Amino acid sequence: MLLDLLDEEANEVAAEAAETPTAQNFFEAFLEDVRAFFTRAGLNIVIGLLIIIVGLIICKIIKVVITRIMRRTKKDEAVVHFVASLVDIVLKVCVLVAALATMGVNTASIITVLGTCGVAIGLALKDSLGNVAGGMMIIVNKPFKKGDYISGAGQEGIVQTINLFNTVLLSLDNKEIVIPNGLLSNSNIVNFSAMPTRRVDIDVNVAVDTDLVKAQNAILSVCGAHAKVHSDPEPFCRMNRVENGAIIITIRAWCDTSEYWGVYFDLQEQIREKFIQLGIVVPYPQLEIHVENRTD
Repeated sequence: MLLDLLDEEANEVAAEAAETPTAQNFFEAFLEDVRAFFTRAGLNIVIGLLIIIVGLIICKIIKVVITRIMRRTKKDEAVVHFVASLVDIVLKVCVLVAALATMGVNTASIITVLGTCGVAIGLALKDSLGNVAGGMMIIVNKPFKKGDYISGAGQEGIVQTINLFNTVLLSLDNKEIVIPNGLLSNSNIVNFSAMPTRRVDIDVNVAVDTDLVKAQNAILSVCGAHAKVHSDPEPFCRMNRVENGAIIITIRAWCDTSEYWGVYFDLQEQIREKFIQLGIVVPYPQLEIHVENRTD
């Protein structure tokens, strides 16, 4: 009888020990759960990852193809860069949505959440969205292209690229200027490179007692002798006003846009040399002080 009771007690202890979870049992159960999960959804996850990898490769190929096609049609380089970047972003978003749907993620719920938060997202990203819209307006209206020298939003420089959110300029002293597209599209834009020719405007001073005809002939001879100054329209030279004890003569000469700065500086230097040869005086600002002796 006593032996039977001991055997029963030993069997109960053994059964309880078998039922008590150990670290090994827990790890085995975890592995079993993981194995079951990948058995059910593993194929979808693998397919989703393949969609992402292949999709990104296809996006890159499409971007390259679009870039080459637009370059063959001789589109502006800034336009090519903008359109290719926009298409690339849209395609990558589509690839991501397709991959998530394949993995079993409920994309409809994600879209619903985004729609619900649309107002908040729009307010938070209004400046960025405004820059994208501004970039599209620049592309459509084409106020400038890559390589043009422009002034806008308080900045000046040569257009380098038109990105999705901003336009990059290069200043004459080799500084990179980044302007948001929204700000640039809403500002007054001056394109100095839009026309093939530009007018060089220069004012020179001569003394009030100078022979005006002599000075004008000297200026016109310099303009006529310059190889890059156009003869049609012919150079213009007339007295403008008298100011601070000097006669202001206005000079207007036309040249190719690409030669503007060279002609501008050449004319000033050559006119000065011509005045020196002819003895024409260029006055300097003077201040006359009259001393009055008063006795009270």
